[in-house]
Amino acid sequence: MQTKLIIVDGHSSVGKSSLSKSVFKQLSREQEAYWLHEECENHPIRQGEFSFGELTTVEGMELNRAGMLQKWVVFRDSILSSGKTCVTEGCLLHAYDRYFIHSPWDKDEIAAYYAQVLEVIGELAPVIVFLYRPDLRASLEKAFVRRGKWWRDLILKRDDQHVYFKTHAYVDENSMFEAVAFEQNKMMEIFDGLECLKIKIDTSAERWDEFTNKVLSQLGAKYVKLEPHPCDDMQQYTGTYRWQKGREGHDWVISYDEINDCLYTT
Repeated sequence: MQTKLIIVDGHSSVGKSSLSKSVFKQLSREQEAYWLHEECENHPIRQGEFSFGELTTVEGMELNRAGMLQKWVVFRDSILSSGKTCVTEGCLLHAYDRYFIHSPWDKDEIAAYYAQVLEVIGELAPVIVFLYRPDLRASLEKAFVRRGKWWRDLILKRDDQHVYFKTHAYVDENSMFEAVAFEQNKMMEIFDGLECLKIKIDTSAERWDEFTNKVLSQLGAKYVKLEPHPCDDMQQYTGTYRWQKGREGHDWVISYDEINDCLYTT
């Protein structure tokens, strides 16, 4: 397989982690590969992303362009030197809703930046997988239940500096849902303009085996149904854990249910 970099991207709650990790597990059966979660510590692109200059000025964004392109060069070289295939998520198109919505860049500047990134990583024969959901609000509402109020507040936080509100009035949190849908549409426009191997998937049905198979077939790899790995000694994972950079009252307790032979957690 020529491809050495697979990026699974899309807005929050569309299944980037689920699909990217599934693709990695499949690829690692036949070749050396590694997986990077977008929030992992020291992610080569995400750590310090767009922190080289002010997001709100032309001069600052030029500093960000230069800094980010250098990060992509270092990332490319690390993949080539490893000899492995990298599967990662959320580190390309997700820059739109994280940074570009507050920047002075128009669609031409944004397209030019992505063309430069693809030129840098072209040697890796990258594949960009864009995940989306037509009803993104329903997807987010479902995720809010799983992830909690803090994440809901983060996603729906009032943002008057958002590019969407240059032409739309902020009314209430429904306005933020509309802004998030706007972000997804813009990310899709950017994706459609990329000149590389691309795969677009509506993940509303959450058929992850089917989606994984679709990506693998584009890569020329074979999909094999994997059974969950049994664990003979589950009690080794029990205990009380403190989140990294732990906050008071945010312990994570894992316990063992002897009757049902399973782990359960707070």
